[in-house]
Amino acid sequence: MKREGKVALDSRSPAEFWRRRPETALAIAVAAVAVAGLVLRLVELADRPLHHDESIDAWYSWKFLEGTYEGYDPVYHGPLRFYLTAAFFWVFGESHTTARMVAVLAGVGMIVLPWFLRRSLGRTVTLTASAVLAFSPIALYMTRLGREDSLTAFITLAMMVVIVRFLDRPRLLLAVLIGFLLAAGFAVKETTFIVVFIFGGFLLALLGEQAVSANSEGSAESPRNGLAGWSWMLPTGLVPMGIAFGVSAYYEAEVFLTLGVYGVIMVMFILMKSSPQSIWELPVVRAARGVPGWGWALAAAVFLVFFALWFTVFFTKSEGFIDGLTEGITYWRGEQDTNRGSEPWHYYLYTIPLYEYLVCILAVIGAVHVFRNPTFVGKFMVWTAVASWFSYSWASERFPWLALHILVPMAFLAGYGVQVLWRRRRKAWMLPVWVILAGLLASTLFISWRSNYVNQRDPRELLTQVHTTDDYLDTVHRIEALNTYSKSVGEGPVTVAVDTAISVPNLWYFRNYEALVWSDSASAQHASADFVLSLPESGIAGVAPDLAEHQVTRMPLRDWWAPQFESYHDGWFSGWGNWLADREVWNEGTLGSTDFDLSVSPRALYLEARMGGG
Repeated sequence: MKREGKVALDSRSPAEFWRRRPETALAIAVAAVAVAGLVLRLVELADRPLHHDESIDAWYSWKFLEGTYEGYDPVYHGPLRFYLTAAFFWVFGESHTTARMVAVLAGVGMIVLPWFLRRSLGRTVTLTASAVLAFSPIALYMTRLGREDSLTAFITLAMMVVIVRFLDRPRLLLAVLIGFLLAAGFAVKETTFIVVFIFGGFLLALLGEQAVSANSEGSAESPRNGLAGWSWMLPTGLVPMGIAFGVSAYYEAEVFLTLGVYGVIMVMFILMKSSPQSIWELPVVRAARGVPGWGWALAAAVFLVFFALWFTVFFTKSEGFIDGLTEGITYWRGEQDTNRGSEPWHYYLYTIPLYEYLVCILAVIGAVHVFRNPTFVGKFMVWTAVASWFSYSWASERFPWLALHILVPMAFLAGYGVQVLWRRRRKAWMLPVWVILAGLLASTLFISWRSNYVNQRDPRELLTQVHTTDDYLDTVHRIEALNTYSKSVGEGPVTVAVDTAISVPNLWYFRNYEALVWSDSASAQHASADFVLSLPESGIAGVAPDLAEHQVTRMPLRDWWAPQFESYHDGWFSGWGNWLADREVWNEGTLGSTDFDLSVSPRALYLEARMGGG
């Protein structure tokens, strides 16, 4: 077989190049999408104030750079992204841009990763998945947000790629890479426990399918006709999973017991359908046996070494290793009853289709195609998408950034949907379908642009959850400018007092401020500074005697819209229609903000007048 570079081209048209040199053409296309994705993520990256969580991540990264990082705290998730962000701070300096670069590069990495599954997916599915991960509203927004979810999603997708490649062709390097990625996943976010459950459940269901197939046909290959052709492992594995989550949530049952029972039932099913000897010969088990025992020991050692390296802050805090193994899952389980965010269980059923309606439509078409034409990778994507929807809907903390983890496998299913439609492109009835799809694509790209650049900090966007306001950022710039002027005219630094109740995002924005003091309600009597930032409930502005002459202004620190989904409709869903068209909220009573009082001294006001006059 000739190499692609030696295949003669009949013409110089892109279509001819795509047909005769498919691998090269696909590489160019994916690279072009990745470059476009990188540019889109860098455009206006620094314009938005750091989100509440972004400022925490940036501050911990700065603390690590300064040598004052105290080690793993499950409240703020794993430490790995602090180290990576600190590296950007060290090389390029501290800024909004460098604080978000780990998320940006992880997002670009996700665009590239489908390339490594191209021979299993095909060109259309590969390119579509890359395009969805590059341009979709949720993917673009969340990979411009300096939280840990972009990096977590990248690691999860990388694990999916490695698992597929390993089961296709077992190699020692891939086994070791699984160990490394698992350690990295746990060192970024505790949702890796969910990822392990999803992937483990899939492998158990796949073993069950292979056991039944081997038992009925005398071989481990799935027959292509009858019920088995509809890949029965998906409904028979996913339906009980959904029931387990539903029962656990409704009866407030111990979730680990519920999921443990689910796992035991799956294992018992496998044992009922296959003897221990025949299980040894199933394809999944044969793939695992393709790596010798010492190879798996090496993979485990890689996991433990990197897990220890990151959680012990490079072997300087030995207690971090045990904390990493126990504290994360303990804290996460304890938070299940909190329901932080107070969103309903069906939150993602509303949020994702509002932004990703085209992806949802194509993913449904792709899922039906996988059921009718099951392949290992296709089943893996269906399982991961549905199980992720179950898992993140069950988990009590529901926020827009977690939608990214559901979207990733849906991007591949959307690719299968495009493949189905493309194969029928010459059908006469496809013309109106293409017109509708073109309209949906144009509107999706418009929403992506509006959400990421026009309304990137607008609380009416569901993706913008409790974001720091421009008013607060203007206050920071105001203080910095006046401080520079005051010192330049010999008046000394401008003093700032910050209420500990609003330490975030002030810890980050005032990290290097020379004349900063922290205050609280207990020490309010002694609060004194040129600028005082306090929570209204703390009463600092009205209690401290030294603030009697200060000018007090109430300003929003973080604003939000908490849409009540039960009241989304006004007539026939016109509430949603108006929101989609011009972001007109359907219940204005839930628009609000967390405010702070800005108290400015007469001295500061006088200096500002001088600075303005000068």
